Amino acid sequence: MRTLVLGTAAAAAVALWCLAAASAGEPVNPNLSPEALQVFKYLEATYGKKVLAGYNVYVHTPDDYEQTGKQAAIWGRDIQWLGDVKEVAEHAKRHRYILTLHWHWHFGTDSAWTGKRKTPVDVGKLVTPGTAEYKQAIAEMDAAADKLQVLADARIPVLWRPLHEIDGGWFWWTDKKKSENTAALWRLMYDHFTQVRKLNNLIWVYSAGVGKQDVEYRKRFYPGAAYVDISGIDIYGVDFKTADPKYGDYYRAMSQVSPGKMLACGECDEIPNPDLMQNGTLPKWLYALPWWGTPSPQRPADWAVKTMRHDFIMTLDELPAFGEGNIAPHIGLLQPLDDGSAWFPDGPVKVNAYAVDRDGKVQRVEFYADDKLIGAVGTAPYDFTWNNAPPGCYDLTAVAIDVKEEKTRSNKVRMAVGMTDLARGKRVVASSGESPENAVDGEYFSAWSSANSDDQWLYVDLGSTYRVDRVNLLWGWKIHPANFTVDVAVGDPDLPGSWTEVAAVKGRAYQTWEATDRVRFKATDARYVRLRATKRAGNQTWSGYKLTSLEVPVARELAKQKP
Repeated sequence: MRTLVLGTAAAAAVALWCLAAASAGEPVNPNLSPEALQVFKYLEATYGKKVLAGYNVYVHTPDDYEQTGKQAAIWGRDIQWLGDVKEVAEHAKRHRYILTLHWHWHFGTDSAWTGKRKTPVDVGKLVTPGTAEYKQAIAEMDAAADKLQVLADARIPVLWRPLHEIDGGWFWWTDKKKSENTAALWRLMYDHFTQVRKLNNLIWVYSAGVGKQDVEYRKRFYPGAAYVDISGIDIYGVDFKTADPKYGDYYRAMSQVSPGKMLACGECDEIPNPDLMQNGTLPKWLYALPWWGTPSPQRPADWAVKTMRHDFIMTLDELPAFGEGNIAPHIGLLQPLDDGSAWFPDGPVKVNAYAVDRDGKVQRVEFYADDKLIGAVGTAPYDFTWNNAPPGCYDLTAVAIDVKEEKTRSNKVRMAVGMTDLARGKRVVASSGESPENAVDGEYFSAWSSANSDDQWLYVDLGSTYRVDRVNLLWGWKIHPANFTVDVAVGDPDLPGSWTEVAAVKGRAYQTWEATDRVRFKATDARYVRLRATKRAGNQTWSGYKLTSLEVPVARELAKQKP
């Protein structure tokens, strides 16, 4: 074991993290609802001891849960695009996560982003009673308040993060010439929501924008301690695996901007290194909310697994039982991972799962291959071994059932049993694009990216001729075909007439993430197997296809035989 000796600067930094975490204060709204007060008190008690994992809920974001088996404690949404608020309330009530909302405020139905607006916003006029801008602002605040009222009526607390990245300058609410106007806008919203609309379910979260602005500049946008419960900053472009000094710089700056407040990392690429936060080398944020899902270039899957499963990071299953009424059980598959490694050509399938019921007891956990029940476990640990599984490719899931018969289904793992992938690591040829070898590397987080057109193909050379009857196609973020064929060849693939079509798919429905096609066809001889895509799905024509994996599964004993 190595003893870590901290220098003077590092020791002072650790002292700052601990000192800041020791003082959070009381909520700024003395009439905070019981449910919101319960959440506030929990956050106050947790601050400096653990870091809560956050998660953004967007259709364009790959799903952390599918890759890590863990759900975030804090779920982020945007009130601008919230959808059916009653459905959001019901979902939050069922799972009892901590809901945070921000607002890309499209003032006057124009863009939130300054550079995209057709008409600029005079924030000074907007905070001046009697002006047309003021009346418009109140009307639009009321429209947002109506949505927040639905959540209040459902007794759902909200970490309300308006005017986010308040000093950044890329949103219209940042008044660079007179920052006091932006601070006044915050106070106007606070007073209207709290005093006029009586929205007592809101915990007010202030967030600055990442950048090199000095502390005095940042302070000018701060509305005052009486209007903020939680403060923090959105951090991008740092090395989240190391003790990047920018973390300390931002933490110190926000400690000076908003002294005495709990400090959160409102947005980030990825959760900072939990080992370094735990030992005090990095600041202990109240929570860290990655903007990106995993896998993405900004948020690699292996790091998401590390952070979401770390004992210093709080996930949904570890929260107390907030509020009243039954909470659905939580469940996740931890092993195997859905990363391309879940191939079991020989032995049995060993599954490791967890299940938690925060307000009661898990009655049992059931395990499924596709929709077929393959076993059940009545008590923890919820580990299961599938013996004598029929050879095939399956979607593995588990279902947790509490004593009130409430059920929750787990994340999904795509696996193969008694099968070998003939395509893995073999030579591939593609019509265009980058890294065609990624389609056969056995890694679900890499991809062949084709050129930006509908008609594209890729084929794999199996090295010898085999009897094949299926192909698995796994697609990456967004871009997959609506129409495609699977073709095979025994002879030279470059000669005319070598290819024979063995399967055709037309009108395949658009799927945002993790589209999977298991294509079956009559057994045939093949040395070369080709995917030919002819039309992209869902009008997604802004990029080429993203194929993460082309698999040619055969029963293990057949992989040794050649026709």
